[in-house]
Amino acid sequence: MSRRIAFFFMVMLAAFYCGSAMADGKPLKVYILAGQSNMEGHARIETFDYIGDDPATAPLLKEMRGPDGTPHICERVWISYLTGSPDKGMLGEGFGKLTAGYGSRSNPAEDGGKIGPEFTFGLTMEKAYRGPILIIKTAWGGKSLNTDFRSPSAGPYKLNAFQQKHYAERGMDIEKWKADKAKQTGVYYRLMIDHVKKVLADPKRVCPAYDEEEGYEMAGFVWFQGWNDMCDGHTYPERDRAGGFAEYSSLMAHFIRDVRKELAAPKVPFVIGVIGVEGDKAKGAIANLRPAMAAPTMMPEFKGTVAAVQTADFWDCEMASLMDKKSKADHRLQAAHVLTADGVMEKPEKDVPGWEPIGTPGPQDRTWRFISFDPQKQEDLLPKEEKKRYRIIVLPDELQQWYMPDFDDGKWSSGKAPIGKGSWKHRMIGNATVKYNSEWGDGEFLLMRTTFQVNNLDYQAFRISVLARQGFHVYLNGHKIHTYIWWKDEPHYRPIPLEPQHVRHLKKGKNVLAVYANAEYDRRTQASFATIDLAIEGITKVGMDYVNSQAYIDKQMHKVCTPREAKIIRGASNGGYHYLGSAKMLGQIGEAFAKAMLEMEKQK
Repeated sequence: MSRRIAFFFMVMLAAFYCGSAMADGKPLKVYILAGQSNMEGHARIETFDYIGDDPATAPLLKEMRGPDGTPHICERVWISYLTGSPDKGMLGEGFGKLTAGYGSRSNPAEDGGKIGPEFTFGLTMEKAYRGPILIIKTAWGGKSLNTDFRSPSAGPYKLNAFQQKHYAERGMDIEKWKADKAKQTGVYYRLMIDHVKKVLADPKRVCPAYDEEEGYEMAGFVWFQGWNDMCDGHTYPERDRAGGFAEYSSLMAHFIRDVRKELAAPKVPFVIGVIGVEGDKAKGAIANLRPAMAAPTMMPEFKGTVAAVQTADFWDCEMASLMDKKSKADHRLQAAHVLTADGVMEKPEKDVPGWEPIGTPGPQDRTWRFISFDPQKQEDLLPKEEKKRYRIIVLPDELQQWYMPDFDDGKWSSGKAPIGKGSWKHRMIGNATVKYNSEWGDGEFLLMRTTFQVNNLDYQAFRISVLARQGFHVYLNGHKIHTYIWWKDEPHYRPIPLEPQHVRHLKKGKNVLAVYANAEYDRRTQASFATIDLAIEGITKVGMDYVNSQAYIDKQMHKVCTPREAKIIRGASNGGYHYLGSAKMLGQIGEAFAKAMLEMEKQK
């Protein structure tokens, strides 16, 4: 075959495939997906494997993955996804061929490693339609229908009788509240509509298969939201009673009408994803919101063009039952060190690479010098009922330079860490009390110092490992390297990464580590309690590779759950409002949305 003939053959073959992608000149079908965090989608790709364990969902997993096991990439489905915070200058768009990764994103333009309902919705639609498909998705976490997505015909947000009385009793500036509310009202509805119009003004930018001669068809709209309205006891003061969400039904009807009007699609099929958190065990507000969300389907004007999908049908009870074990597994994976049932640091594994303490003697053998005291000035005092007690107080004159390496702490107390007092209960391990080696003293505040020798600094990364109930300052060789201003209810050694500007203060030879900390008071008994311990640790590249490996993750998870349980919860989320970050749940939900849409299309 000559080069000219071969080239001609290749051109014709490319034209054939291109024509196939254009799907015989069919119009572009456009589907809009909108809502809050569940429409964003928090299902990590790591949760895919579990879908294959269930015979009922195993076929779905085969659709979601290609032959090589990686997420399927659609050939005839494209997506434009608007998300991110406009208030923080992070509003942005991601677009391309539909595949996994168009779920929740920290950077709108980058693959977030998650899916929402869009993935299986698009897969299902691709099988049903031979032409090109465009999904326009707009979703933001924590948004309500009553305010953020409130549509124009619903009118301005109005205070109900409960709010008027309640806000007046609290002495609120109601006029200012109304003005602030007016600024918030409808902001995300407008962002959604404007983005849809922007994409449709130039569909080819997102979807190269778009044929201008064939045009596009506004084929459907999917709404998946509800959590923020469900939680809003002010807008819905009777939410715990049947019928308490009647206002939501009204707002939903206005929303459908307005979307159809703005997009010039008076009968576009509309699917409402009904909140399914807690499955068939849901009570109270969640259970009461469900019929209110589905109510528009019963309105004569929406007959046959609005459908409701009960997402409770896909709630995963097995996964939900493992959330306590997931919390414990996450605790192990996220902590620098965990505490044993005796309330002491769990001994590190031997003969495996990982984080290791910097310097000698080791942390368990170091002597700390410390002094406790109470605030001396009236303005530094806080009532003992105040939980957040961290603050900067005026130190006695003799303690002004307490953190400097050459400070004389010879008159202070001495002992091993942890230093503490009172009882700090550890609910994660059966309500045990954190053990400490040295008595804190009577004062609310503590200053502590120790020295250690460093011979080796050949590490890839450094961190502080700290056990502390309340806020603290950390100084290294006279330089502040960290401040924490809150509190920590669950005791464990937290990892705090050290940046290069902090690590540069660590040196070979003698080092001085100094800490400023404060105690807390029990609000009922006003008894004082506190614990503080810390060390600087380093890790080599070999150690970093190991602690980031699946083998290490599995080992930690298997300390609190079976291999099968670990498979179920790996990559999942504790957030029930995110459907536990389960691809099994969101995969089925996306497929159900598509099937409901296709059923309405059949009725046209």
